[in-house]
Order: sequence, then C-alpha cells, then structure tokens
Amino acid sequence: MSKDNNSEKDQSTKVIPAADGSEASVKHRKAPDSAVGKKTSPNSAMYSSISSYRKEDMTADEYWERIFYVHLKTKELYILAEEYGPELKTFFLPINSLKNAYENIIHVCANDFMARSGNGNSNDKYMMDNLRSALANECKAFFDTADFLSILLRKKIVDRLSGFTYPQIASVWDEYNDVRIKIIKISQEIADIRNRKSDTNDYYIDEDVEFYYNETKSLLDNYIYVEEKVYPKLETRFSDI
Repeated sequence: MSKDNNSEKDQSTKVIPAADGSEASVKHRKAPDSAVGKKTSPNSAMYSSISSYRKEDMTADEYWERIFYVHLKTKELYILAEEYGPELKTFFLPINSLKNAYENIIHVCANDFMARSGNGNSNDKYMMDNLRSALANECKAFFDTADFLSILLRKKIVDRLSGFTYPQIASVWDEYNDVRIKIIKISQEIADIRNRKSDTNDYYIDEDVEFYYNETKSLLDNYIYVEEKVYPKLETRFSDI
C-alpha cells in the first residue's frame, strides 16, 4: 500500500453518503489546544443491514458499498501507520488480508466478465460467496491496522511524557487529567472491540469499524498535541531540574 497525495486521503471518509437526509459520516480532526474532542456518533444508516449480512441476504451492491468503505478507512490508517511506525515493515497481517480480498474481488470480476463476454454463465452464488469473503478480509485488514496504529500511538504518548511527574505535566497542560482518563477509557474500549473480534470469524461492517476509526484518530490528535504543545514546554521548564 503506497502513500497517496493529500486529496486522496481526504476522500477516505467520504465514500458513503448519509441516508434520508441525516448527516454524513465525515469526521474532521479537531485540533483545539486541549486536544479533547467529543466522540462523534456513528452513521446509523451504515448498519441497517447487519442482520442481512448474518443471514447472507445482502445484495451485491451492499457488499460493494461496505468493501469500498472499509478499504478506504484501512488505507487512511495504514498510511498513518507508515508515517509514524517504521516497524510496520515487519507487520504483514493487513497486507495478507488485503491480498486475500483482492483475490476474492478478481474472482467476482472474472465471473462478471465471462458472463458478459458470452464465454460462460454467471454464477450468482459463487459471486456472492466471494463478495462476502472479500468484505471479511477487508475487515480483518482494518482491525489489524487499527490495532497496530492505536497501540503505537499510545506507546508514543507514554514514551514522550515519561520522565516527567504528574504535577509537572499538569502544570503545562491544564486538561492533562481529562485526557489521561480519556486515553485509559479508549484503551479499555479498544480492548473490548478486539476481544469481540477474537471470539468470532464473522467479520462485518458495524459500529465497531467507525468507532475504532474515530478513537484511533482521537489518539493521533492527542499524540500530535503532546509533541507540538506539551513536550516543548516540559523540556523548557524542567529539563534542567
């Protein structure tokens, strides 16, 4: 997965429009001095057919919509993981899952081409089975990427603040206690998501994808704030103590 220009990154959260006039599920990183933002609500229209997925009743278009959606979320987080974590070079789980999804998608396209070219009959069950597998593999890639990036960002925040006491940090960061509690809560919520996914092979697009994406971006906001605002003040004020 290669790095793309900024315009491509900006499209990664704009794939699925809102239904019935509700707000689109487009998140912009909030960058206040406190680096504490409200948790955005998920786009409920995205999750209306979860039961259809479980019953394997989703249409081909519904599968394609979710494959595109999850893929672009994964791409955005993977690019960030490349920028912030050189150790990603040895982390192959997302790439393997994306390769498997690509293979599934090729089978779907080949089935469609053979039917359109008159060289074979369309096998609807074969196509739907591969779309379902493609979505499952895209979701696996997303969760593996989000796991990697969220763990990396939490470690970077802890490492950057290590060596300074709580009073020292709080003296240059008024909202430190609120952010610290928020990060602890995020870590617990992420652990819950990971546990749920480890209990089943039934991967599907649900509120966990949107929630995990938003929480990971929130961690990134806090890490950037620590690097740009907090750490320089700590170094200036306490490096000689």
